[in-house]
Amino acid sequence: MSRRVLRIVAAVCFALPIYAEVAPSALRLPVEEAWLGERVSFYIELRSPGSFSGSASFDLPEVPGSVLTKIGNPVVGSAKYEGESWFIQTHEFALFSQQEGILQVPPINVRFSRREDFTGPVSEVQAQSPGFKINLKRPAGTDSGSFLVTTESLKVSEVWDPQPGPASVGAVFKRTVIQRASGMLGMALAPVPETVPNGIRLYSGKAETNDKVSRGDFIGERRETVTYLMQSAGTLQLPELTYVWWNPKSETLESTILPAVVFEIAAPPVDKDVPEAGVSNPYWIWIIPTLLVAALIVWQKQGLAASIRKAWKRLNPPSAVAARKLIRACNANQVTTAAASWNLWLNLQGFSYQAPSELASEILELQRHIYGDAPTEQWRGDALSRAFKAALKVSKLHPSVYKCQVLPQLNN
Repeated sequence: MSRRVLRIVAAVCFALPIYAEVAPSALRLPVEEAWLGERVSFYIELRSPGSFSGSASFDLPEVPGSVLTKIGNPVVGSAKYEGESWFIQTHEFALFSQQEGILQVPPINVRFSRREDFTGPVSEVQAQSPGFKINLKRPAGTDSGSFLVTTESLKVSEVWDPQPGPASVGAVFKRTVIQRASGMLGMALAPVPETVPNGIRLYSGKAETNDKVSRGDFIGERRETVTYLMQSAGTLQLPELTYVWWNPKSETLESTILPAVVFEIAAPPVDKDVPEAGVSNPYWIWIIPTLLVAALIVWQKQGLAASIRKAWKRLNPPSAVAARKLIRACNANQVTTAAASWNLWLNLQGFSYQAPSELASEILELQRHIYGDAPTEQWRGDALSRAFKAALKVSKLHPSVYKCQVLPQLNN
């Protein structure tokens, strides 16, 4: 290599700024171990020889069984590197994990804009902060694999709509459970247990979180509403809900309990006087009862009255009345009345009845409009009416239809 080329290379090297050797980002982890479920804070420093421009963005990795989130706004400061003053942005992050043992967090990609000085052009920087390992300990006395909340304070309350009390089959109760914990995120709190006894169906709702910062610390709130549908008559009891957490300050297990709830559920009343709607009967069906009533008035015989009552029940059994009410509600697109009529008709069939797939699908759609996110006013009952009529027709020709597939779960 000629001397001229060597001089040019040397000049370029000496012309490079000193800050070229300073890493644009760094990671700081104050602790090496923590309790399972405890908030673990770590910090990423961004460095610039001049002022920062705009906001930085971070690609937080997905860590199994864990939640990674950024906390608040960055803290701006300065530091000396190789005798030069640098601007520093410190960003705080929080890790919550249910993975016991050594947890490996991958490197974090970051993008930000900076200037070489106060007035120079803006340049884009893409960097990668190093990953880290942390040892998460499970407290003694807790079951391996169980969900654990670690906080110094956890408050749990509930709101019922309506209040639990005597009701009939088909009644609906909504229960909202509110959890508030210090130093926690709402999404890191435990969900409402889904254990219910036979005779009650549970529909889970979407959990809402509302986290607040207070005097440098934050308080996590989780608000979750579940819906209970009473499907059987009798005394039904929801078990008590126990919320357990580990207090890292006192190193003790603490708990709070939502009491058990008892429902006295009555069988639905049977309306025997509802006229037919949606299914037409031959006109002569009404002529016969009229003639029998006239004969009763003339002869006033008790035997004839008993015969009339038996004939009327054969012509209008409770299940037929419930079926007509369901079809009429479908024709009028009355979603609440249709649901009540379906529960009444289903209760009269006994536990052996299971709906055909088409009818089960439409019942599921009906329940989504009542207990799910679909608006009730958008429900249309023509499809349910057709499926129900088809099921009635098939069940009369083939009684084995009562042993077909089970209704699908609403929240699968």
